[in-house]
Amino acid sequence: MQQVGIIDLGSNTARMVVMQYQPHHSFKLIDEVKENVRLAHAIGDDNLLQADPIERAVETLQMFTELARALNLDAILAVTTSAVRDAANQTAFLAQMKERTGLRLRVLSGEEEAYYGYLGVVNSLDVQDGFIFDIGGGSVELSLVRGRGLAERTSLPLGTVRLTERLITSDPPSKSEIKALEQYIDAQLDSVPWFTSVGSLSLVGVGGTVRTLAKIDQAAQKYPIDRFHGYTLPAERVKEIAGRLSKLNRAERESVSGLSSDRADIIVAGAILIRKLLERTNAKALLVSGQGLRDGLFYEQFLVGAKPPLISNVRTFAIENLARNYHYNMVHADKVRQLSLELFDQLHPLHGYGAWERELLAAGAVLHDIGVAVNYYDHHKHSLYLLMNSALGGYTHRELALIALLTRNHRKGSINTAGLQGLLESGDTDRIARLSALLRMAEYLERSKSQVVQGVTCQIEKERVVVKVQAVGNATVEVWDANRRTNLFRKAYGLDVLIEV
Repeated sequence: MQQVGIIDLGSNTARMVVMQYQPHHSFKLIDEVKENVRLAHAIGDDNLLQADPIERAVETLQMFTELARALNLDAILAVTTSAVRDAANQTAFLAQMKERTGLRLRVLSGEEEAYYGYLGVVNSLDVQDGFIFDIGGGSVELSLVRGRGLAERTSLPLGTVRLTERLITSDPPSKSEIKALEQYIDAQLDSVPWFTSVGSLSLVGVGGTVRTLAKIDQAAQKYPIDRFHGYTLPAERVKEIAGRLSKLNRAERESVSGLSSDRADIIVAGAILIRKLLERTNAKALLVSGQGLRDGLFYEQFLVGAKPPLISNVRTFAIENLARNYHYNMVHADKVRQLSLELFDQLHPLHGYGAWERELLAAGAVLHDIGVAVNYYDHHKHSLYLLMNSALGGYTHRELALIALLTRNHRKGSINTAGLQGLLESGDTDRIARLSALLRMAEYLERSKSQVVQGVTCQIEKERVVVKVQAVGNATVEVWDANRRTNLFRKAYGLDVLIEV
């Protein structure tokens, strides 16, 4: 295992993430630290970084490097973006940073910044075609994705700090300031003809402003989980939030649930920019990404040698990565998955489900026992907790809940939705019951974890289902235990079930 620290000195915020990984195999985030430095503060027409923001940035990165030394990292990647990229005193700033921290900051171009943001998104969300935007303090990066490839990219001077300091002086902003802000955004976007509606492409947003709008919306909707990566924010609610925030002064904005005080002064400009981006692309909703630039830099390390560094199947890898991080029993999980899918395929006349449910069942089978990493007792509950608090890339929140509930219900008892009902849709409770019944049967047919049961053949009769087991060796324990755990199947399918060798 290797450990790398990735430092991103942005125009508004400085962050460092620490990733532990084995190249091309598995990875996980093990530490993160951030500080609001406002490096772009008070930059005038002369494009000079100011003394106080420079000192905040240097002191912050000194702290980051001390933490990196304490963690004994194998490597540190440090980059900086818009504020330093455009600064007239860039050379002096970089020299001072090198002298006081030892870091050689890599100044990313606008196109490089868009590229790494793109890598972070397409390696963590199931995005085949769509637009991506990444809002920072000094700029916004725009990208067009086609077939998971990067078709177009650019950077515009539309960062939240830059827009706020140049165009908004009143608190709350006046109508004339809002109008001037909108006109400036429109003029900048007019220079990017490809960033317009071309059908029904998705729009993915990256950055602290995007996450903040998601948090505000989740608080208003009483969303059942505290998770924004993969959250879908309808366009009409973005418009409503932007309109509401623009009418509040800073003190009033600070009291808005989900909005942190260090963004209260710049959130109006950011919210209006996002509304404009939604209008330009004619997108009905905003898909929120919790991964961006820093993650893109990491994927280039993790997928070393791959050109481009893209995970071939985001959903499949996400399941495998999570399982590996919790040291799952691969042979046992593979056998449970095989048996679950054999039951699913042969009992299709009873449930009528398709490829989507089959994929969710397979995922639940692989992950059903990861809770053992916490404790064997109640490990089905621990599995649900680990799943709902893990970065499972490529899956919607509803799909995440369904997979987690399959693991929660794979052992015993009646179906328990564990407070996740707010993420489910009509028919999902029955869906969970029917799929969990199959997973539970497969789990007990692999009771001794010895793969004695090689396969199953199902016969659907008028009042019952007969499951015939093909075994190598003595499968007495498996058949006995599986027959004891058939209550859920009877409730879910309305039929008795008999399991025999």
